[in-house]
Amino acid sequence: MLVQFIVDNYLSFGSRQEFNLFVGKTRAHQGRVTQVQDKNILKFAALFGANASGKTNLIKAMAFMDYAIERGKLPKSCFQSYCRTHETNAKRNSYFETIIVINNIFYSYGFEAILSEGSFKSEWLIQLDMHGDEKPIFVRDLVSGKTEIEWALPAPSKQRFTMYADDLRNDQSTLLLSMMNTGKKELYKDFPDLALLGEVFKWYSNSFNASKPFEPITSGDRYLIDEKLEELASLLKKFDTDIQGIVKREIQNVDLLPHLNQALENAKQEIQHIFAKDDKVKEVAMILRDADSFICFTQKRDEEDIKIKKLFFEHSDGQMYSIGEESDGTIRIMDLAEILLATEPKVFVIDELDRCLHPQLSYRFVQSVLAHLEKYPIQVIVTSHESRLLDLDLLRRDEIWFVEKRKSESILYSLEEFNERNDRKIDKAYLDGRYGGVPLFETLFPSEE
Repeated sequence: MLVQFIVDNYLSFGSRQEFNLFVGKTRAHQGRVTQVQDKNILKFAALFGANASGKTNLIKAMAFMDYAIERGKLPKSCFQSYCRTHETNAKRNSYFETIIVINNIFYSYGFEAILSEGSFKSEWLIQLDMHGDEKPIFVRDLVSGKTEIEWALPAPSKQRFTMYADDLRNDQSTLLLSMMNTGKKELYKDFPDLALLGEVFKWYSNSFNASKPFEPITSGDRYLIDEKLEELASLLKKFDTDIQGIVKREIQNVDLLPHLNQALENAKQEIQHIFAKDDKVKEVAMILRDADSFICFTQKRDEEDIKIKKLFFEHSDGQMYSIGEESDGTIRIMDLAEILLATEPKVFVIDELDRCLHPQLSYRFVQSVLAHLEKYPIQVIVTSHESRLLDLDLLRRDEIWFVEKRKSESILYSLEEFNERNDRKIDKAYLDGRYGGVPLFETLFPSEE
């Protein structure tokens, strides 16, 4: 579970900005609130703001942090990603921190980096009790090369952890958390006291899903499971897509579009790599999706040939259509459907929820998501331009956030900061500019006096 995200000196965020999911004063829609220890945490939040206000940059910041953790490195494209409103920011630390919940315990994990240099400057993992007490697991100062390990561990486990930390003493390019989860398959079996490091890493790699604009929300692995296709089709039908069923049809290599031939070769190599890495794997399935095709590659260990199946979507007229023949709105619903089918702990962060969707469909989809969240341990964070969602019958005040540009830098704040009546028309007040976060227009062709 995500509790808080803090960012500073990244893209349009020139000062430290905090986004959190702590419950405010409102008591509405208690089904979307979950309790951790004695703290109440929200399961949904929506961010609103004008174009270029910084909504997408917040999602990018989350995705940036997730990328760095999973790979242990800063992306090569990071050198110009600091906030460029002031030249001095090039040499100032950029800051990324999350507070998360694992096994009902709060943890703060984060790092600082000078992005223009592509180097980390600090890293930490701290257990919190949310009353001010902190129990550091480890704190790295990469400027001095010191790593403080205050974790109460048995001597063998602490010795092993210290050894790995010492290996990175002068390495400003690698995160310790990531290194502890790379190529160490047996580590946590041999040293179970260190398993927390694996659990934290797994949370970012498996449970945290921050999708950048125009990226699918998930990999689409659900489409590999034949038994799930009927469930998916039923869900798509409910949102007036006209899809009645989803089928897989085997195709030959010659039927692939030219640009997919290379993808097939890459799939073959990856499958063989998986077989060689783990002799227990008997079959591998992979999925490839682009603007025109939805392709499944499968191969069994004892078979030489790879099978290629293409997904088609059956409509009420009986015709079969590929994904490239579906409307943008239908494709968007295909992506978003993953949320409504998820039942395991997951944090979905989605930019421009309403992209390609009719306003009524956006509203209905959010209604469906909110009902789903009341049943399952899922969090959903979205950005949107759809002012109809600013409805206190639909959303809690503390679920509504705004992003606004002030002096070329993005500022985050919640509707909770405004003392609003429950019967106020929030959407109208927002469009009237009461909360900021709306575009300011200038006359393009001013009349001459």
